[in-house]
Amino acid sequence: MSYRRRIHIPGGTYHVVQRGTKQRPIFSHAEDYELFESVLQAALRSTGARLHAYCWTTEAIYLAVQIDEISLGHFMQWVKSRYARGIQRKLGERGHLFQVRYDSVIIDPKMYLTSLVHYIHYVPVLKGLADRPEDFAYSSHHAYTNAREVPWLHCGTARRMLGKRDDQAQAYHMLMAEAPTPETVKLVERGMPKTPGILGGPELAEAAGHRPKRSTRMTPDQIIHDVCRMLDVTREDVLSKSRLRRLALARAVIAWHTTVRGIATLAEISRYLGRVSSTLSKTITSYRKRQPDLFKLDALSHMMPIGLGGHAVSSEDFLDMGQSAAHASGTDQDAMY
Repeated sequence: MSYRRRIHIPGGTYHVVQRGTKQRPIFSHAEDYELFESVLQAALRSTGARLHAYCWTTEAIYLAVQIDEISLGHFMQWVKSRYARGIQRKLGERGHLFQVRYDSVIIDPKMYLTSLVHYIHYVPVLKGLADRPEDFAYSSHHAYTNAREVPWLHCGTARRMLGKRDDQAQAYHMLMAEAPTPETVKLVERGMPKTPGILGGPELAEAAGHRPKRSTRMTPDQIIHDVCRMLDVTREDVLSKSRLRRLALARAVIAWHTTVRGIATLAEISRYLGRVSSTLSKTITSYRKRQPDLFKLDALSHMMPIGLGGHAVSSEDFLDMGQSAAHASGTDQDAMY
């Protein structure tokens, strides 16, 4: 995996690899693993994320995680910072425990979740740490074989993809009988050749912000304009402090389309709309359940972007305005909690 822009899709499933620094191992003692799993459980509860598979080595942690509205970046920061502080308190010293950046690939779970689980459970073998997946203690392989109960792990999704309930154990055994092919390893580590960081079909690539070169990138104001017209509200009302439900819905739809299309982050659109990002995130979650049709990529496709006159704002100007608003308010809305 190489450095690339972060992809945030609410509800997205990711393969994540967070490596440690060369100065010290991530885990040195059995209680370190216990501390990490405690921190991870808290992060899963607080963010609504789901963990499908894991493997902890002394050099890196491997996750198959499905996020909710909170971005993967915030989720990982939560886990890394709290675990690092716990280790620092224990050792009475400071220093970086993790590399600043993590590697990630967003996947289509219907197509690749079982392949990702297969890969993660084979990491100890591929890295020369064990002869067989069952010989390595710190992976979710033991939960999938029912040798260990891990209540905060979601095995059901991948198991159902392997077959009917009575056939799942045998199907998993057959899956793990051989190591993943080099082609599978390359895909789950890097993504598709034409869409690095994305492992799935054209629909996922589009949702992740990958566009053919001929496509024209929408601006934040085009999203705002189209949503206001669709929901019959005014731009002025949306940017006001009013808490009317129809305006809250409009802001949620605007924020979702803006972030999913890669035009701005949730923090940036929150600042522009004059809202707190955590509150806006909860609003999105609420309205996505009540009116899901508004939170689809094609919800605005029947509307041709039109000129916005004096209100037009480019993506670059939008980001500058968001930063200015943040400085003016004196608040930090980037925080996850």
